[in-house]
Amino acid sequence: MKRTALLIGNSNGLAGVKIDINNFNNFLKSDIGGKWYDSEITVEMNPTRRSLLAKIEQLKTENNDFAIVVFSGHGAYTKNTILELNRNEEIISEIDLKYISKRQISIFDCCRNVVQEPLKNKALLSDSFNRSERNDYIRNKYDARIMQSIEQQISLYACSIGESALDTENGGLYSSLLLKSVSPDYDSLYKLVGEAHEQASEKTKNAAWVMELHRQNPSATIPKCLSSQQLIMSINPNY
Repeated sequence: MKRTALLIGNSNGLAGVKIDINNFNNFLKSDIGGKWYDSEITVEMNPTRRSLLAKIEQLKTENNDFAIVVFSGHGAYTKNTILELNRNEEIISEIDLKYISKRQISIFDCCRNVVQEPLKNKALLSDSFNRSERNDYIRNKYDARIMQSIEQQISLYACSIGESALDTENGGLYSSLLLKSVSPDYDSLYKLVGEAHEQASEKTKNAAWVMELHRQNPSATIPKCLSSQQLIMSINPNY
């Protein structure tokens, strides 16, 4: 199976963004994350619009079987979620990131406050195995489960339309809690995306209110398919 992950951050004024990107990077390469290779993960920190769109187009031509896309940084909402890429205030739409693969999870940890006027870009636009055997086993099980799922585009949002997403010293509130919710249950082999998001959403709502009396309600677009057909967030290497 061919995989690709694209981690995008805009750290302008948000110290937690670099932490988010590093945490997602480490998660993907971990046992429960599916043992991704460094070569399968692209990190774009404060990219220009032109360079990022070129990278996205390149990834779309690679015919990957599965993609994970993460954005952490500034955002807004006007007909769809708008993502600010750098201190020059260059933007792209969440739509630009869709269909990098037919099977894809997209995570947007950014504000989604509604902007009335259209935005424009200011700039040019296991112990019995040796390590190698264990890694191969985990990757193969992960690959098989991904390919078992139907083709789908899943989008996870740190907040609902009209709300803003909190950034903390530990990273984006939603991102940090999502990564704490990805571990499969003891007696489960996989953690479904929907399950991880549901758990992180409840924790995010509660934490945002306790910390700042802030309303932050994560949302998601997930197909109503059989659980066995939904994409997974993680794998249990000790199952």
